[in-house]
Amino acid sequence: MKYLVGLSPDQGGREALALGALLSRSCQGSLVVCTITPDTWGPPSPARVDGEYGEFLRQNAAKALDKAKASLPADIEADFVTVAAPSARDGLLKVASDVGADCLVLGSSRVASLGRFAEGSVTTDVLRSAHVPVAVAPRGYSADARTQVRRLSCAFSGASTSPGLARRAAELAQLLGVPLRLVTLVVRDKQMYPTGAGYDVENIVSNTLRQQASEAQSEVIDKWDSPVPVTGEIGDGKTWKAAFDSVLWANAELLVVGSSNLGPLLRVFLGSNSSKIAHNSPVPCLILPRHEE
Repeated sequence: MKYLVGLSPDQGGREALALGALLSRSCQGSLVVCTITPDTWGPPSPARVDGEYGEFLRQNAAKALDKAKASLPADIEADFVTVAAPSARDGLLKVASDVGADCLVLGSSRVASLGRFAEGSVTTDVLRSAHVPVAVAPRGYSADARTQVRRLSCAFSGASTSPGLARRAAELAQLLGVPLRLVTLVVRDKQMYPTGAGYDVENIVSNTLRQQASEAQSEVIDKWDSPVPVTGEIGDGKTWKAAFDSVLWANAELLVVGSSNLGPLLRVFLGSNSSKIAHNSPVPCLILPRHEE
């Protein structure tokens, strides 16, 4: 596996670097760390301002890469590249194609709460265009040297596409040599003004969805033919955060999330629920491109 870390000069770049190092170490993969600088404008100006600006951008990128090299754990080797491109998305996707990356690794926007993930403009663009899985690190994420991924969890909704997502997650778990857990989240979101049916009926609906998800989990587990050990668990709460907090998360765990069915095939695309999962997860998320099941 080859992981491409999109390095930004802020703290989000260090979070992505920490996650990239963890993933690389966990499967004896390789790591490429990339900074993107904007293309300078067309013909040179008489005052050579464009050249000076371009040199400033290159120096800034070089400093970011030097810091990244210094902060990488001693057991992790990486290639470091700087590419000029019309946009960060274009540059990252081009480098991913050029180096044959199996996964893109990105950090969180600074607007996220500590320990949670939020999309910045670059991540949003990449998530709408990437043909490879995208791993995202929560704000403030770090991993101790020599730590490896200890478990994969799979966001399991019980929909018709869930068994296929579980199988793909199992392939990754086998590659990493870790067990797999199917996690379903039931959110009892009590708004100030409920629907005309009232809170009691909404709870009945939530309980029915929970039962259906539990049965779907059991069906997948009963028919499980992968060598990867699998378990199931259901989180339940009044909010997405509460539902996540009702489940125990291991140190160095990764949550696998499927792309929305509304997105194009073989692309990463966060729908409403998958976006809420990624934004509220206390552990890094690995978002897989949509496959036809």
